[in-house]
Amino acid sequence: MDKVSRKLDNARQALARLQEVLARPVDDVVRDSAILRFTLATETVWKAARSVIADQMGAERLNSASPKAMVRESQIAGFLTEDQTELALAMMNDWNLTVHTYDEEKAEELFSRLPAHAALIESWISAMQSAITRP
Repeated sequence: MDKVSRKLDNARQALARLQEVLARPVDDVVRDSAILRFTLATETVWKAARSVIADQMGAERLNSASPKAMVRESQIAGFLTEDQTELALAMMNDWNLTVHTYDEEKAEELFSRLPAHAALIESWISAMQSAITRP
């Protein structure tokens, strides 16, 4: 398996783990686990995007390899629509919150957005997968 395929596979696995926990009855442990799995899924998807973009368009395209830059580059590459790009940037803001702060109210707010974030990650991965399998 090449590097790009491995990165996409990692993102798919992290997403599957997030979706798995989101299907469980909600309690504090499920919520906290879902937030952690969201963090992992988000990190793996933007890193997969970086890898796919470098592979498809050249590493010189990666002037900035930050998560938000990869969201914008994903729109340019056609992996995300304009609306999805706005949602993905908001998702990156949520991801950043999980890394730097934690309080009960923010955790509840974030948890309520996780199903939509998971759907967006799934769409992003599918678009990247399609791009690397095109002849």
